[in-house]
Amino acid sequence: MILRRFFISSIISCFLITVSAQDFAPIDSIISAEIKQQNIAGGVALVYHKGKIILDKAYGFSDIASQEHMQTNSIFRIASQTKAIVSIAVLQLLDKGFIQLDDPIEKYIPAFSQQKVAIFNKGAFDLIEKNRSITIRDLLSHQSGISSADEYPVYKPLFKQYHLDQSLNLGYKNLEEEVNQIAAMPLVHQPGSRFSYGLSTDVLGRLIEIVSHKNLDQYLHEHVLNPLGMKDTYFYLPKDKKSRLVKTYVKSSNNQLEVVDTSKFPINYPLQEGRQYFSAIGGLVSTTHDYAKFLICLLNGGKAKSGKIIISQKTLEQFWSNQLGDKTFIFGGFPSKNNFGLGVGLTSEQGKSINNASVGSFFWGGAFNTAYMVDRKRDLITLFFFQRIPFVLPPLLSKLEKTTIQIIDEYQDARP
Repeated sequence: MILRRFFISSIISCFLITVSAQDFAPIDSIISAEIKQQNIAGGVALVYHKGKIILDKAYGFSDIASQEHMQTNSIFRIASQTKAIVSIAVLQLLDKGFIQLDDPIEKYIPAFSQQKVAIFNKGAFDLIEKNRSITIRDLLSHQSGISSADEYPVYKPLFKQYHLDQSLNLGYKNLEEEVNQIAAMPLVHQPGSRFSYGLSTDVLGRLIEIVSHKNLDQYLHEHVLNPLGMKDTYFYLPKDKKSRLVKTYVKSSNNQLEVVDTSKFPINYPLQEGRQYFSAIGGLVSTTHDYAKFLICLLNGGKAKSGKIIISQKTLEQFWSNQLGDKTFIFGGFPSKNNFGLGVGLTSEQGKSINNASVGSFFWGGAFNTAYMVDRKRDLITLFFFQRIPFVLPPLLSKLEKTTIQIIDEYQDARP
């Protein structure tokens, strides 16, 4: 009898050991293979599931030349992941009753009242009147007609004419100066007629400044970053944190990784000092730990770990609700299978085939190949951060998300 009990107990113990923790070896293998093939120098992966961080790992090098190993607190240029933070900041103003989603933007920035729409016609641009005003909702959902030079190649001469063709528009003194130029330039389509990714979030950054009477950097730190304990998220890094900024790489002509030439690509903007220009479309740097704090807050209904309400659940329901209706979500010239909310991509029934995320999951990424995904149904967050140009790693990022979901689901199915 004792032997039988011992035998049964041993079987149960072995079973519990096999299902007690997820095996993330497949994630390790995928990232290690990319490093070996010199597609990336290194990266950081973080997975949060049901109240716990279950993967927090650094891979490869943050600096190949110096052989400096990547750390889990390495700082990355998160580019367009800035947009979600700025969008939540705008929605805080909605919570406080300072703005309404369908307010016309000229209520706050009168220069937009005179804006026209440009129609490309036989090599020239005809200007016509807007059908209606741009609303704050249009800006949050990128339906304003304020695009970017990359989205509409035929309009590139127009962006160049108005000095809005440079990455992050770092030549401007501040957001006010840039947004005045955006208001002066004609729209590339009628407000609300389609999704058109671009400079809308910079207008939202300026809206925050006008309504709050604070610059964007100050507002974000006081109302989002500090309350969430995000101590490594900045537009411009303090001196004691500059060494943690990860090098950015590009593939050379001989298929080797080399550090980006900063004379051609101004990627060292986080190291600048004394600047008052805060790019709402993509100027922040952060860590996976910091950005996880932000996403965990949203997943928990807008409540910070301290108990402070950052954003209301009611407003979050709009944040992750489809704002495009039946319109196609077109990004980079290609139609997407997914939808878009008030600042984030949303997994649709058709789009879940990309990474197996649940319908209604929200996600986005950054131009330097960082990405996040929040599967609310699974209570799951994934963060995969790399630093590489151009934006060529979405298949890898989707593969990592899909593999993580498979690991999570298999673990759940195996539990007694």
